Amino acid sequence: MSGGLVKDVTGLADALGVKDIVQLGVSLTQRGIDAGANAYTKKAEEKDSLVEIAELYSDDYRVKLEDAKRWLEEDGLKVEAVIVKPDIAYKDCLDLEVVATNFELKQKVKPGTRIILKYVTSEIIDASKMLFEESERQKADEKQLKAEQTAMKKESINKAVTSVKSGLSDVVSSTSKGLGGFLSNLPKKNMKNNTDE
Repeated sequence: MSGGLVKDVTGLADALGVKDIVQLGVSLTQRGIDAGANAYTKKAEEKDSLVEIAELYSDDYRVKLEDAKRWLEEDGLKVEAVIVKPDIAYKDCLDLEVVATNFELKQKVKPGTRIILKYVTSEIIDASKMLFEESERQKADEKQLKAEQTAMKKESINKAVTSVKSGLSDVVSSTSKGLGGFLSNLPKKNMKNNTDE
């Protein structure tokens, strides 16, 4: 097995035009260093040539589609514009406002990368407002229903309490009458005798 390895190393040395093993080691090491340096340089050049995607939307400011498209194209990026579907989040937007992209803002991409700009139109804004109003109406209806259910529960509890009070009052009244009748039916002598003792 070691003879095969020596033969392979000798063959490699001959192929590279190197006469001794030390020279072969130096030659291979230098080639490795050169390859690593070239790879690092290439990576650095690629990194320097990347384009940072501009901040095209924010709560603090609004960017129109034509401005965003122009900025990205000036940076060497390909732009595709797509209208978004109505959403409550778009109810306060402006016509042709950019609301999202297919990349994160400030992300670095290669020149020529296709960027999708998502934007709203006045129709989308109107539909978004309608969604918002419907959502608010549903919330109000749910709140009203909850209030009505709470009132019904209170009324039911009040009726139950009144019923229990009335029942207790009837029991006390009938017990009084029953005791009074019972006591009045007792012979008075026995009561007198009991008190005399």
